[in-house]
Amino acid sequence: MLPWNRKASGGVLPRVDLGVICLLSGLSLFSDSLLAKDSMTEEDLLAEIPMVVAATRLPQPVTDTPVAITVIDRQMIDASGFLEIPDLLRLVPGFQVGLSWRDHHTAVTYHGQSDGLSRRMQVLIDGRVAVGSLFGIVDWDRLGIVVDDIDRIEVVRGPASVSFGSNAFTGAINIITRGPYDNPGWRMSATSGSQDISIVSTQYSHVGEKFDYLASASYFHSDGFDGVNDESTARSARLKGHYQFATSAALDFQLGQSEGPWGRGGTGLVIDPVAEKEATEQYGNVRLTQSASPGNEWYLQFGLSSSEEDDKFNAGLLSDLLGVSPAQVPLIVLGQQDQHISVNTFDYTTKRLDVEFQKLTLLGNRHRAAWGLGYRKDMVEGVAVIGKTGWETMETYRAYGSLEYRLSERLLLNAGITYEDNNFNKGEFSSRLGLNVTVAKGHVFRVSAAESWRQPYLAEYKHDVAIRLNDGTVIEQVEISTEDREAERLRSYEMGYVGNWLNGQLTTEVKVFREEFEKEVELVLDPFYPEVASIFNPGAILDTNGGSTEITGVETGINWQLNKDSQLWLSYAFSEVDQHCQMFAFRCLPENDATPKHTGSLLVSHDFNRHWQVSAGYYYLDEMAWTLWGGDTKSYDRVDMRIARTFNFSAADLKLELIGQNLGSDYQEFNQRNEFETRTFMRATVQFH
Repeated sequence: MLPWNRKASGGVLPRVDLGVICLLSGLSLFSDSLLAKDSMTEEDLLAEIPMVVAATRLPQPVTDTPVAITVIDRQMIDASGFLEIPDLLRLVPGFQVGLSWRDHHTAVTYHGQSDGLSRRMQVLIDGRVAVGSLFGIVDWDRLGIVVDDIDRIEVVRGPASVSFGSNAFTGAINIITRGPYDNPGWRMSATSGSQDISIVSTQYSHVGEKFDYLASASYFHSDGFDGVNDESTARSARLKGHYQFATSAALDFQLGQSEGPWGRGGTGLVIDPVAEKEATEQYGNVRLTQSASPGNEWYLQFGLSSSEEDDKFNAGLLSDLLGVSPAQVPLIVLGQQDQHISVNTFDYTTKRLDVEFQKLTLLGNRHRAAWGLGYRKDMVEGVAVIGKTGWETMETYRAYGSLEYRLSERLLLNAGITYEDNNFNKGEFSSRLGLNVTVAKGHVFRVSAAESWRQPYLAEYKHDVAIRLNDGTVIEQVEISTEDREAERLRSYEMGYVGNWLNGQLTTEVKVFREEFEKEVELVLDPFYPEVASIFNPGAILDTNGGSTEITGVETGINWQLNKDSQLWLSYAFSEVDQHCQMFAFRCLPENDATPKHTGSLLVSHDFNRHWQVSAGYYYLDEMAWTLWGGDTKSYDRVDMRIARTFNFSAADLKLELIGQNLGSDYQEFNQRNEFETRTFMRATVQFH
């Protein structure tokens, strides 16, 4: 097939409107507060540099990581007022969030290049892999947690394959939830508002001498967008525990289940009607940790998970689908009589076993290493998605290692490598090399280069969606994977700077990057694919390698402690993209590029020190295209505001919040049918002493 080469279309800078006016007014208020307050002490200003593990699996301050990383802490989470977990990633430079593509699945992507599946990033919750086995999709509604459960999120902005395998092709999202010791006793939260959103969570935490645990249950419901069948309901329960059975040994575990219906389909086609499907997910994860001495430890982790989607419906009589009389059916489909056709486009069951061993080692006083082995077994059953009865299995083996080598007081070398192999494709090495240079106290420059490979998911190897008769005969092929599936390749180059100013009151971060994608898996329409009938589309959609993309850009993030009670967070990303697609590839059909030129956010928060807190957020996303089920979306900006009041009683603390989202004109999100209007919510949280 001939390639289509498309240059990036020019973006527009964010317009000055209600959002900017609100935020400038807020900054003016903060300035007045600064003048009125007593001078802050050095102890007030010197904040601890965040420690992270997601970049290299070694505990490091963000100034030592070889790749850009953003930490969304609890203060940011509270100030944002966001109700759904994916929304929090709007605060990260270079990230895009598209609410609802079909089944209230939310698409989250870094530098665009995504459809509704968003299958190029790893997502972990307390070490548990939360990415699906079949498509690589993250079911954000059924993670088993809500926003109130999260302590912080570490977001690796760049290839993390050397740490987490090929799933972390473009980045990694490491979610750390609150522990039993954070909020001991009973805690309850309830949210209600626009779109009939209802979020209720209850948890109980116990802290003992050796055994700590947290048990929680939550309920989530949303009608989704007006006029779009993306209603979602999720009922979840989980148990998280820590048992210190020896001074140097501990056992951590988490168990959970989520279930509930989704609104599905609604394209108007006979094989994609407005309907509802059921989904369930269960998981269990156990980790044994042994610490010989500080910096020297190992762990062994076992994880089991399963999920099921029940998506069956009657598409009507075969004669109606073919547009012929019942008597003509045997002439078109030889030997077949007219009959009802059952369609189950997303009807499947998956299971996963995940085993991992990791060892942390101190190599003298100046050097450290982390290495490990991993095994994962993914299984899927479902004629609707793989075209056959019985289980299809993919086994993945992984070996990895990271080295932190301190060349001098000012020079730090980070090196990492991983090898990943499975029974569908040949093994590949991913590697990264980075050098951090401390030019002055609190000011670090870094440079790194990485090469990563992404092994496709089961659906990308075995996808086979068709309209079939009850005996399995294919009437029309809708989507199918080609036989020669290869791993995707990414070369990434990064230069960065992290600086602490004003005695730690102001932290800045800048990243300049270039990414080169090759052998990208694309969805390509083949109008000449042979089939009995063309009901859905002429020919078939092929999952095949062939695309390539180059992205060059700059990102920045600012965290500014204006005073003891006022905080500001800023993120901005600029990208230039050059896409190369195969003929009839869905990714290049839209007018816009799949990577937006400008992405930005600004969040400010002020505590009035009388139990009142006010925060406001401004978010901008340039025009872009979401591939498949999405489409072209215009640039938009939005303003969110939040007012909170805390009441302290002898037996409990009560926090009431009024939250407003998009306090301006409507905009389109992910799909032109998804109109995001002004929304308001009330949230109440009670923590019993």
